Amino acid sequence: MQIKFHKLGAGLAAAAAVLAVGIGLSTTNAQAAGSKVADVSQYQGNINWTKASKDLKYAIIRVQHGSKGDAGYMVDSKRNVNANGAYKAGVPFGQYMFAEFTSVKDARQEAKDFYKRSNAHTKFFALDEEKRMPSATKSEQTYVNAWLKTMRSLTDKPLIMYAGEYYANSHKLDFSKFDGSWIAKYSSTKPKVAGTSIDLWQYTSTGRVSGISGNVDLNKIQNNAVVKSWFAGASHTTPSYYKSVKNVTGIKIDKNVYEYNSTLFTKGQRSTKLTAGKKVAVKAITKNSKDAYRFQLNNGKYVTANKAFVTTY
Repeated sequence: MQIKFHKLGAGLAAAAAVLAVGIGLSTTNAQAAGSKVADVSQYQGNINWTKASKDLKYAIIRVQHGSKGDAGYMVDSKRNVNANGAYKAGVPFGQYMFAEFTSVKDARQEAKDFYKRSNAHTKFFALDEEKRMPSATKSEQTYVNAWLKTMRSLTDKPLIMYAGEYYANSHKLDFSKFDGSWIAKYSSTKPKVAGTSIDLWQYTSTGRVSGISGNVDLNKIQNNAVVKSWFAGASHTTPSYYKSVKNVTGIKIDKNVYEYNSTLFTKGQRSTKLTAGKKVAVKAITKNSKDAYRFQLNNGKYVTANKAFVTTY
């Protein structure tokens, strides 16, 4: 993807999106042949997917940039060529859109356009959220929420959010309702986003892939099980919660979580961060008004009872 589309401002690593990982030639029982993770768009030109499939494990393919009226608006001219080429070569792929949200209405429309233009063989959908539009008046999270709600109404495939480390932290983006996080930081040090475990790390814009001319964004998988699930065609599922503290002494934190002063987990109620591996005692469990279960700790604060984040003991 062109770096010019991913400059977030001073100190922010430009970023776009794709991950690619090679597999065998069979589209029905593919075996990974490569280990690289990269993004592609029309700026990679004509890709030789047969060659690329030997070097890649997965791919993420751009569909669009913004919406009508935006300065950067375009529908990717290679979206169908790349999707069909990847599919025929046996490369599992997801698709992404570069957002230029100006309103809630615009966020909803971009989601609908994205879904309509996507390929039937895509494994998941990714929101490339890295640009604050000058005319935007609400928080970026408001627009992200509108996009996510619209996409959930359109598909059961996984939904991923991508952002640069600086942008994600400065706008306090919430990745918790997505099926994975994809963070850009062009550095030798891993990215860190408050309250978020990084699943996929975009670490360079100058990678090389067989069958592709020029530079390609490359990524490193940080959570293999999660990223693998994106490409396995798994559907978004309702969270599985612990619902009782019977015979439970405490919980072990499996993925970073926060303590909250209330069960609704609003940002204003956020308290101490609990890192993976930590064990804490619990005294009760409760369900909030949105049917989400929370453990109450001995200090009176609350943490999620979602089995994807904690384990009882």
